[in-house]
Amino acid sequence: MKKTLAEWLSWQETLHLSEIDLGLDRIREVAKKLDLLSPTFPIITVAGTNGKGSTVALFESILNAQGYKTGSYTSPHLIDYNERIKLNTINAKDDLIVEAFEEINKARGNTSLTYFEFGTLAAMIIFYQQKVDVAILEVGLGGRLDASNLWDTSLAIITNIGIDHVDWLGDDREVIAVEKAGIMRKGIPAVCGDLDPPDNIANEAQRISANLYQINHHFSYQENNDETWTWKGFSKNHTLPLPALAGKFQLNNAATVLAGLQLINSLLPTTQNSIKQGLKKISLTGRLQTIQHNPEWLIDVAHNPHAAKQLSKHLQAQPIKGKNIALFSMLKDKDIQQVVDIMDQHIDEWHIVELEGSRSSQLSELKELINKQNPDKAVVAHQSFSDAIKSIKTSSNLQDRVVAFGSFLVVSELIKLMRPSARGNSK
Repeated sequence: MKKTLAEWLSWQETLHLSEIDLGLDRIREVAKKLDLLSPTFPIITVAGTNGKGSTVALFESILNAQGYKTGSYTSPHLIDYNERIKLNTINAKDDLIVEAFEEINKARGNTSLTYFEFGTLAAMIIFYQQKVDVAILEVGLGGRLDASNLWDTSLAIITNIGIDHVDWLGDDREVIAVEKAGIMRKGIPAVCGDLDPPDNIANEAQRISANLYQINHHFSYQENNDETWTWKGFSKNHTLPLPALAGKFQLNNAATVLAGLQLINSLLPTTQNSIKQGLKKISLTGRLQTIQHNPEWLIDVAHNPHAAKQLSKHLQAQPIKGKNIALFSMLKDKDIQQVVDIMDQHIDEWHIVELEGSRSSQLSELKELINKQNPDKAVVAHQSFSDAIKSIKTSSNLQDRVVAFGSFLVVSELIKLMRPSARGNSK
């Protein structure tokens, strides 16, 4: 009997010795057997610490509005694995993914693949089969040795460089920048949207002769007072509608995307109308998304200090009359203390839940880190997300705001439990 998608995924989790195992040798060997090494469609590769998902979605929305058949590959997923592989912004169907997994398993022989490598190969098989016009690949971790970097890119995008995944990438921005810059290619345009880029981005571009363009040097943007913004670069100015994603930082992502589109316009021409339509129509789950009003429930996948700073700016710019109530948890290999320190000034009451899995932080550890700077801050521990939601709903009033953040898993659990409330709101 054929395995279901769920059965395939469960089996993949046990196949390789470690969840993360950077390197391209294994995936290259299997991709060669599958004849996947010479795609006929252009590839846009997106690396960075934060903003990758938004950047991929912006490319998708604009290119799709232009009429191109798009394929995108992102991770992690929030609810369904199918979110990782999209065709024309729509999740791939189970049968397409299962058929791809079957091909991969048959071709790999004795080669062990990670969960992520299986997914990356499946995405490329589907993009080949469905004859996409362009594929947008999000780097899973780092860049240089990530499975998505097996294929040469037509456009390399680096959103920003922050400290994350310390165990694999280190705790120095310059060192991390070398890994991110690994997606660049000789003679190919590369765009960096980091407002304070590490020197090694430019150093690596010069070393390999990539064509690097950096924000506030080669292009820039400004927000206007009439629900528009202006992109400036390459001797051109374009006044455009604001992206339909909450958060001022999305302008940075949008400006970076527009620079990229300008640079590959001969390869994938786009009109001003398509850009405007793409900005208006974009949607992305879990990024400063309000899933309920009165009281407001805001979800955001802020899981590192850089993302927490953006969430902090949003809360500061959107004050409320009531309390800010946090629903929070984080993985223990993340910089929990810095995230808590950034957010604590905005939070009146913390509700914490322990995540599933070996990487989860214990409730006692979370409480200790929250109370380290402010011993009197209210911290309520719950045994499950359902218990936490019930408690918060009972104690909160209409003027309060619930902010759920700290891990993709927090947002995922909340969406699952409040899915009826979340329908129809994609901003």
